[in-house]
Amino acid sequence: MTNLIRSYTILLSLLISGLFPLIATGKEVTKEKVTIVYEENADGTIKVQQVSNKSEKWIDLVIDGNKQSRVYPNTTISPNKIAKKSVQFDDLNGTGARFWRYKEPTIKVTEDKVVEDKAKPIEETTQSVPTTSVKPTEKKIAEAKKTIEPKQQPAKRNRKEISVTEQINRNSFFGQEAVNAYIQKCETFNKAIEASDNKRQFIIDNDLNGFLSASESELSQKKGEIPSIAQSIIASSKVSEASQSSIVNLVVETLNNRFNSREQAYKNLKTTVDSIPQEESATHHLKNNILNYIIVGVIILVLILWIIIAIIRKQKKSRPTSTPQKNAPLPAHVPTDDNQAIVVRRRTTSILKKQSLEGVIGNPAYLVINSADFTRDSAVRDIYIKNTCIKEVYNLYAEDLRNTDNPKEDGCMVLGRWVYDNVSHTYDISLETVILPGDDAVFKEYELNFGGKIKLRIADKLRKLRRETNLQYDLVCWIHSHPGLGVFFSNSDDTVQMQLKHSQHPNFLVAFVVDILTSDQEMGIFTFRKDGSMNSKGDLTKMYSLEEMYKWALESDKASFNPDNYYNILYRAKIKTPSCQGIELNNSSIIDLTQLVTESSATDLNGIIGWVIGTQLETGYKKEFVVSNIVKTADKPTTGVIGALMSVPHFSLPTIQRLLAGKGSRLSFVLVYSSKQMSLTAIPIINGQLTTDEELYSEETIDDLKIWTRRKR
Repeated sequence: MTNLIRSYTILLSLLISGLFPLIATGKEVTKEKVTIVYEENADGTIKVQQVSNKSEKWIDLVIDGNKQSRVYPNTTISPNKIAKKSVQFDDLNGTGARFWRYKEPTIKVTEDKVVEDKAKPIEETTQSVPTTSVKPTEKKIAEAKKTIEPKQQPAKRNRKEISVTEQINRNSFFGQEAVNAYIQKCETFNKAIEASDNKRQFIIDNDLNGFLSASESELSQKKGEIPSIAQSIIASSKVSEASQSSIVNLVVETLNNRFNSREQAYKNLKTTVDSIPQEESATHHLKNNILNYIIVGVIILVLILWIIIAIIRKQKKSRPTSTPQKNAPLPAHVPTDDNQAIVVRRRTTSILKKQSLEGVIGNPAYLVINSADFTRDSAVRDIYIKNTCIKEVYNLYAEDLRNTDNPKEDGCMVLGRWVYDNVSHTYDISLETVILPGDDAVFKEYELNFGGKIKLRIADKLRKLRRETNLQYDLVCWIHSHPGLGVFFSNSDDTVQMQLKHSQHPNFLVAFVVDILTSDQEMGIFTFRKDGSMNSKGDLTKMYSLEEMYKWALESDKASFNPDNYYNILYRAKIKTPSCQGIELNNSSIIDLTQLVTESSATDLNGIIGWVIGTQLETGYKKEFVVSNIVKTADKPTTGVIGALMSVPHFSLPTIQRLLAGKGSRLSFVLVYSSKQMSLTAIPIINGQLTTDEELYSEETIDDLKIWTRRKR
């Protein structure tokens, strides 16, 4: 009997505990046939006791931004969950309504009192922007009131109240307006992404990845600064020392709540951005490869036909059109056997290229110096110095300036063109390409030895320039430094000048001497006189500043850039990022590129084979890169590198990322040449990372680039 009574008692207890949530008492809120019953807590939070769904669709209960339970039509659940920030529901259409949102109380602290505005638990609208909240308990407020010191002097009765909340709101990160503005910005971006037809393009145009990266860094920094900021706010609020310990916890809690609101807005936006799917482009890439193979096959077939036709025409031309008379004497080089072919011998002497300064005179990329400005007698009249040449020389000596306690002489050679005026018997020259010494050069404090390898570099570069441009390039200038010794032309310098001068036209060679330890890097220009002797320091009427010339070179980049003279290798990209809108190649850089990829293919060299040298142009918030030349990896300069040239057998993103590891943070893009596919792909680097979005890529063939250079010439 006792056991039976005990069983009934347990069963009755279970029924009561199960029915209790159904008869829960408290405040109610109903929206769209969904009702919640809640109980207010002393700290301003609520306890959600019961949720009833009288609608015809299921809903998801969301508390503090976290999905809790699914409530089906005509069903009631009892979550008994504490809500600290908000309570709402979402339906299958992605819509819903908000029942409750915590509203921050205002805390004012003076020398006299602490004032709390009661939290308002049920919000009046569902569209307002969420704000951060401070949740002081009644116990904390009571303790704070007890520790407030009484007024010390009657004169302080008229003192203006200093609000801790106002001090918090003055903070650029934790202030209520700053927090609301950040949340509003994130919500605006979220809505704009949803409404955009091209969501990925919207993210790129507005650099949302950069915005999120900056937000993440700022949140990480501010999270650790909350205690120190709270102490600073209390100290600046003129609160007495006795009350500070009671108020500081409330301020920390406020700062934490506002930090959490910012962080939640950041997470919501990041979730939206990360959810945008990347389109699969493998099929598209395969189609492009097949199309490229077809195009290459057609080109090879056309070349074969062209060669066959050329051979046939050549054979026809080589056949004699008439039979020599028997009595007519034969030339000495024709054999007497009638069946033998005619032997033709060609001259093997080299032919000079066109002597011209075309593209130089009137070009804003060149600084013009007339010799009359610095000397009275000179065989050189006008000197045209290219801005890239000035920057390379400046960068050469910028490296030397790192060791000012033990400076050494340093120097380089400069290639360019020259023309001779038969009337005035003077030369005009251009300084265009800098050649640095090899590793066998010896530069000491009072010794300058360029070594032998620089001769090979000069010969190789001259051969390439003459062949590709059909213009006569020569060694027109040599530059060296006198660190701390002043500008002059020594007997040793005169010996070098005589060794370097041209055999038929010696007088166009000039020498620049720089004292890099002067404030403006004083520079003198030394030329041959018209009688063939060299000018000395006493003949100079003016000195120049390498520092000022470098400033001019930087400004001239923008003025001298003409898109018609450059090939934008990124123009085929479907999407362009603001941080890399274009990669502009000129004739010279394309020639450098084709030579490097040809050498890499012949030697099966893989990896980074060259460094791209150039400058950056900015138009609004968009960046474009202008390439001046591409050098081998062994010749990497100290500055001016904006990209890398890479050679791989097959285009493979993991391989490219591995070869580029540790170097991407210093580059803005990479040019990848596939030796098997014979294609060149331009890939932007965003925030130091190689982008994996193939719609930002642009692909070209080397043949197309060569054709463009021939047309420009």
